[in-house]
Amino acid sequence: MCEYLHANIIARANAILLARTVGNDHTPKLPKDLETLIQHYRFFNRVLHSIKLLRKYPHTLSSSHDRKWSGYLIRLNNIFNLYKSIFSPVPVLPSSLFSCQTDNFNSLLRTLSHASKLLRGLHVLKEKEFQDSFIKAHLESRDQNFNTDISSFINSALSRSRHRIVLDRVFIDHPTTPQLLTDPKDISIAVTNHFQHAVPIKTSPPTHISALPDRWHSAYSPMDTVSPDIYSSLLSPPSLEEWLSTVSSMPNGKAPGPSMITYEMLKHLEPTTNFLLLSLIHKCFASANIPDLWRQAMVFPIPKPHEWRWQLQNTRPITLLEVIQKSFVKLFYNCLSAILATHNVFKGDNFAGLLGGT
Repeated sequence: MCEYLHANIIARANAILLARTVGNDHTPKLPKDLETLIQHYRFFNRVLHSIKLLRKYPHTLSSSHDRKWSGYLIRLNNIFNLYKSIFSPVPVLPSSLFSCQTDNFNSLLRTLSHASKLLRGLHVLKEKEFQDSFIKAHLESRDQNFNTDISSFINSALSRSRHRIVLDRVFIDHPTTPQLLTDPKDISIAVTNHFQHAVPIKTSPPTHISALPDRWHSAYSPMDTVSPDIYSSLLSPPSLEEWLSTVSSMPNGKAPGPSMITYEMLKHLEPTTNFLLLSLIHKCFASANIPDLWRQAMVFPIPKPHEWRWQLQNTRPITLLEVIQKSFVKLFYNCLSAILATHNVFKGDNFAGLLGGT
């Protein structure tokens, strides 16, 4: 049932939600008119280069050059008409290159060189205007972040940049046999092995409270002032309203787990899917267990403050869990929190850890 729900949620989301591909690096997109101007300026330079070669080697002039010039002439005249404000009067170009042999292309070169300089000047002016508007927009955004997003404001003011890593290679700093791994399979094995042993796990955890040291035995022993009966309703099946309220309280914009289901998807499920998901939640409460799919997670290495240098010890892991499992845990916590608060189980400062505590 869990696999069926996951597959249907993702299939429905892929069919409805729009998707786009984004890169790691953002470069400001130039305005369309500036991009067009740059293309025209580069075209002028290519034409100038070809005419300079003909002046240097006039004997190479042939009918193929003249045919190319006919195509160039159409685009050159279009450029002159597009930027009439800087071309006054509009230059008149010869219809054939053979007519330019009389002065060895000097007149044509002077005309094209002057036009190219005018385009270059316009390009510099437009680029400066774009840079000024771009800087002004970012300054206004930073000022706005001072009131709405102080973290982004501080990062901008201090010129902080986000460090990113790419796992296309891994350096194994072994004392005797250092290795640089580049094969994807070797990298996958090295990453898995590193994070499996990054945090040591005790092989023999205590099986009973009596096995704990004296310091912790009293801390984990049942409290005489609390009746076990108060927890009798803890595993009672939650209502649809309780489940939907829990889901609606979960944050947006968070990374999904292995199934790629997000909180936003859960908040927009159809009534039938919500009913099936609630049935699965009821089974989890009844069996005091969760599906194996909810125990899966994705581990991403993120860089530490110092240089990455392709060494896994210079990273720290971040684990992405299934959002349905996290919502289920939140629902269970809400039920437990209400019981603990109602019966005054926590005393003193511990009460601040409960919902509504201070």
